[in-house]
Order: sequence, then C-alpha cells, then structure tokens
Amino acid sequence: MNKKNIILLVLLLFGLSACSVRETVSLENRFKEIMVEHNNDFDSVWHFEVKEDVVIVFYEKDQSLNIGFIRDKQGDWEWITGTGSIDLKDGGYIATAEMGLPFYITAVVNNNDDIKGISVRGEYAKLVQISPQDKFWFAFTNKPASGIDIEEIKS
Repeated sequence: MNKKNIILLVLLLFGLSACSVRETVSLENRFKEIMVEHNNDFDSVWHFEVKEDVVIVFYEKDQSLNIGFIRDKQGDWEWITGTGSIDLKDGGYIATAEMGLPFYITAVVNNNDDIKGISVRGEYAKLVQISPQDKFWFAFTNKPASGIDIEEIKS
C-alpha cells in the first residue's frame, strides 16, 4: 500500500470514528442515497466496512444478502459496483474476483447452529450478527476464493 492510500485510509477512518452520532447517521444516509441513485434497491443495510479507500455495504434485498462498493474520490463518494447475492434462508457465499478493487472479499451465510466460525483461504472471517438468526461472515484474502477455500469451524 502506498503512502497516499495509507494517509487516505487514516483520514477516512478518523473521519468515520470521530464523527458525532448525527454526522455518522448523515454519512450512513449518504451511502444509502448513493445506492438509490444507482438503482440499488434494498430492504435494509446490515453492515458497513471500510477497507483502504472503499466502503463495503452489506445489504438485504428480497431475503438475500448483497454486497456493494462505494469509493471516496477526492472527497466525493461514488458507487463502484455491486456483486452477487446469497439467499439468507439457504445460505451460500459470494466471492469477488477481478472487479477493479484493491482487495478480494468473500461473504458467507451459514445457518448451521453448529458452525462457530468460518475461515476463507486460511483467514478467519469476521462475524456480523444482526439477530440470533440473521448473521454472516466475511474475510479479505489476497487471492479470489471459491467454495473449496471456505472452511467451517465447528464448536
């Protein structure tokens, strides 16, 4: 990562973490507005994650988990793209490939109560739990992942 990206990331993280509750809500609303402007309908937003100069939006639409990407372009936010969907009832995964992003991400929905964690290409995935039944994991990897790269960690 070059010095410019590190500085941008630090400023972005500082800006997101230093915002008041009102400013954070406004930033969250701005991301939702960008999604609507680009015809990305959603029922609810589950999680925002910042990686380098990109905000990753995990959102629900029609009982499916979807991923969208918004980039900071010199102080102006722009929609990059969205990718795939995972049926929340049946489970599954989404993995980015060559999308012009500076990273790869894999999201997994697994409704098996015996699963306590997920590993993708050897990287432990972060759990985002919206409710006892609504949860997903995601991991950043240095190469694209496929189904054989996803490991379930049981209790």
